[in-house]
Amino acid sequence: MTIVRRHIKDDRGAVARAAADLLAEEVAAQREIVLALPTGHTPIPFYDELAARRAAGRIDLVRARGFNLDELVLPRHDPRTFRAFMEQHAWGATGLRRDRCDIPDGAAPDLEAECLRYERAITGAGGLGVAILGVGVDGHIAYNMPGPMRLATHVTRLPDGLAASLAVPPGDWPLRAITMGIGTIRAARRILVMATGESKASAVQRLVHGPDDPEWPCSFLHAHPDLDLIADRAAASGL
Repeated sequence: MTIVRRHIKDDRGAVARAAADLLAEEVAAQREIVLALPTGHTPIPFYDELAARRAAGRIDLVRARGFNLDELVLPRHDPRTFRAFMEQHAWGATGLRRDRCDIPDGAAPDLEAECLRYERAITGAGGLGVAILGVGVDGHIAYNMPGPMRLATHVTRLPDGLAASLAVPPGDWPLRAITMGIGTIRAARRILVMATGESKASAVQRLVHGPDDPEWPCSFLHAHPDLDLIADRAAASGL
């Protein structure tokens, strides 16, 4: 039986440092590693930690490849896009080179074709070495939302409440996104999941113990053969 490795920490900063430690081990072993990269509130301290280590010469990501987990279907230069998030928090500052990082084009004229392009780009890079993930309160992984699971990169509609949390006004709903599918993510050689806050406790419990349940997308990761959970005590309180 596969057992999720648990790293329980005191606070968000300690979670970020522990996740950076695990990634640094992988990068030391394979500098041209292929990464799946997250956005959102949880990864910001993680990216800040990587930037500090890069500035101190303690990690080198210049030969890494990056693929974002998802992107919103918005005009390319909209400040709410995840492209803008990565420009602010990750690309460059952490050592991740923009020309070695890919992200779905949420403004592509043919979104289904863009999904195919993205899936093929990941395959062409040799597949994901390490997928770095957060988890939603409702258990969503990337934008694999509760409901029927799709394996490959696809377009999905986001719940209106989630759209509101991204500062997208009701006049622009329904909000859609391009996201890696649960199969693409599970195919990563190793998975690192960061979780902080008591609101994530139910999702963390499902992620660790399963069973597979479409209403909790994170549960589809529990049997992965190489998965680390890095959580603060509040997020791990249901374990």
